Amino acid sequence: MPVQYREMRARPLAPGELRRFVECLGATAIADREGRAWRDAGLGYLRMDAGELAERLLGDQRLLRLPLVRRGPLFAAGRDEAAWRSMVAAPAG
Repeated sequence: MPVQYREMRARPLAPGELRRFVECLGATAIADREGRAWRDAGLGYLRMDAGELAERLLGDQRLLRLPLVRRGPLFAAGRDEAAWRSMVAAPAG
């Protein structure tokens, strides 16, 4: 299976690609609420709806749960081995 690796510090995800992850998984699923960037930004004390959280993620991609993985219509965020296995088992296309 071909893999594309992207160094997000050098070249962040395009807004459209990030929106696809938000649409498929939800903003909460791709936000790294346990990460240092989240704590440093003081976001643990804020209440945000999904739209506000998505905009925050678009503005600061350090808040993303990595890796973000996509194979065709299948998406996963973070260390989700079950989702990765289903991606490998799914027919290409």
